[in-house]
Amino acid sequence: MFVFLGSYSGGGGGGSSDDDDSQDGGSTDDQSQTGIDDFGGDGEEVDDSDSGAAAAGAAGAAGAAAGAGAASGAASGAGTGAGTVVEPPEEEDPEEGEDEEESEPESPEIEEPDLEESETEPEDDINEPETEEDTEEEYDFDESDDVEEDTEEEEDADKEDEEDEDEDEDKTVVVVQEVDALSAMSWGVQPVMKRVEECYGEDVEVFYKPAPVREIDPEQEKQKWRDVGQQLGMPVDPSFWDEDPPESTDLVNKAFEAAIQQYRGEDYIRALWQQGVATGHDINDREVLIDLASDLGMDRERFEDDLDEVELESGERDELPFTFMEIQGKPVPKNGRVRYTDFKTQFTFQGIDEQSLQDLQGFVEEHGPVATPEVMEVYGIQRQEAVQRLQDLDSVSSFKAGGERFWYLE
Repeated sequence: MFVFLGSYSGGGGGGSSDDDDSQDGGSTDDQSQTGIDDFGGDGEEVDDSDSGAAAAGAAGAAGAAAGAGAASGAASGAGTGAGTVVEPPEEEDPEEGEDEEESEPESPEIEEPDLEESETEPEDDINEPETEEDTEEEYDFDESDDVEEDTEEEEDADKEDEEDEDEDEDKTVVVVQEVDALSAMSWGVQPVMKRVEECYGEDVEVFYKPAPVREIDPEQEKQKWRDVGQQLGMPVDPSFWDEDPPESTDLVNKAFEAAIQQYRGEDYIRALWQQGVATGHDINDREVLIDLASDLGMDRERFEDDLDEVELESGERDELPFTFMEIQGKPVPKNGRVRYTDFKTQFTFQGIDEQSLQDLQGFVEEHGPVATPEVMEVYGIQRQEAVQRLQDLDSVSSFKAGGERFWYLE
């Protein structure tokens, strides 16, 4: 959207591989086997007299150690991390224990292969689940990649939708026009502004705001009113300046701002133009301004409070109205009189086309009372045709003010 100065009336990243690394490189210390602490029970010395039994006990212990290496290793080596193999007792003299020696195998021959086997087998058992786990982890990681890709596609689609919405909003042009109740030219260009609203209402928003408070030279302002009446054809009564003329727009601008506070700014400024510029009535009076707001259905008490409290800027504009719009990021200001072609050229450059007009009955109902020159400008017809078409409408009446007819829905 193109916004103009002043107040107006009118949205996963991919899964980390840290978990995979920690599982792939996991230590197997808990599964490693330690050596058998002792074959003779805590390393006690074996008596020679019991050598046969000791040898048999050593062989049996070695065999038991071979079958339970993993369990004894886990129990004895859980705290140390490495087991110590204790050699079996020394061989007996062949002359004293010949029979036992022939019948019993040497303990080293039993110890070493069994220990190696017990140390190797658990490692094989450990490697197998790790391989399966790694395989499953790779599969899970691939799934997360797929989920990530799907998520990114959805996010991209959402971003595209948001961009399309932003583009639609950017096509809307906001027109802000600074006016005041004592500017005859602001009133005189109303036919053009009504045509802009009707022809571009779907893409253009028009807002009115009080111009900076200005000091007035009554004689100069009276002449401006005469010129506007002759140039633009809208009803203008310069006799407004003949008796006790205002020297500033302070009061009428505050009243305009107070109406804006109740969202009735456009209706109120049009009523001021019709009462003041078109018919020459004194509108620079507090009670008159309050009564007019009440007639339009505004909260009278709130209007009075706002009239006393509002603060306005002061300054000078070269000419009123001061019209401002922004086209493709570039400000387009214009002082004084505006023509329909001034807007149409800019809107065409923006890519905005004219729309169909509503029927005349709807126009009078929405904007009335409307002056005959406004109907002529909006519908591009001559006075005689405009009057005839207005008279043919149902429930539409008129009144004459400032030498011109105003039409409204009964």
